[in-house]
Amino acid sequence: MIRKIKYSIIYSITLCLCIIMLYNCKKNIHETEYINGFEVQWNGRFSKNQMSEIRDAINSMVFVQGGTFLMGAQADSIDGLNYDVDAGPYETPVHEVSVGGFYISNIEVTQGLWKAVMNETPNDESDMQWEDHYGKGDNYPAYRISYNDALNFISKLNEYTGLSFTLPTEAQWEYAARGGVETQNTIYSGSNDINSVAWTTSNASSSKEVKTKSPNALGLYDMSGNVWEMCLDWYMDYTEESVTDPICEEYGEGYKVFRGGSWNNDNRQARVSCRYKQGVHYRDYQTGIRLVHPNI
Repeated sequence: MIRKIKYSIIYSITLCLCIIMLYNCKKNIHETEYINGFEVQWNGRFSKNQMSEIRDAINSMVFVQGGTFLMGAQADSIDGLNYDVDAGPYETPVHEVSVGGFYISNIEVTQGLWKAVMNETPNDESDMQWEDHYGKGDNYPAYRISYNDALNFISKLNEYTGLSFTLPTEAQWEYAARGGVETQNTIYSGSNDINSVAWTTSNASSSKEVKTKSPNALGLYDMSGNVWEMCLDWYMDYTEESVTDPICEEYGEGYKVFRGGSWNNDNRQARVSCRYKQGVHYRDYQTGIRLVHPNI
């Protein structure tokens, strides 16, 4: 009897290990698959786990109908446009912006997706890894990503899928954070109540798993708080002129724009109009990325 139980346990363990090995076994895949309206041209060697993570990322893309909105905020006149008592000089002047339709992920790029695409953690530096006390796990946002790290990740994802993912422009980011054509005049993305939509220093001591707070009107999670989100633009000061699909492609001061605030910042940085800038080599435990795709 004892021998039978022993063999049964060994058999069960062996079966589990075989299933895990098959799930992670890589095969050459060169085929077309339609996912969430996207024509995916698989190209590469993938395990089932990798393909599952990438499929989930494609399914997370939400279409944002184009439109016109007022970008920025000001603290000078309570009767003026986009008044916000906490607005800083980087957020002014308020100006009219039109954007075309695009797709944006409803979540930040997760550590699970990053590993599925890159087969590794963000970089080789021992002091720049994901850590438990900053948030670690497949459903946590990927962080400690430089601009070049982000470009390499997106390039490989596009190579694997035949798609055209990119980072959001700053205008796309704010338009989506405000709710697109359903623009809500809320301080944070989706609410005036920080605790319902964002992880900041007021309620967190590390990053948190994505989709654990309420989404905004477009169904986007963590546009306020959790980790800062890198934009495609180089930093530039706003002007008063009305613009269409703006993007700053000039190196200028050499800073990239980040939006949304993080778990390590106070509530002011989680406001939809707040802007932050850092150099292209900047990496830390509170900055990540979110994917965008052009209209199809």
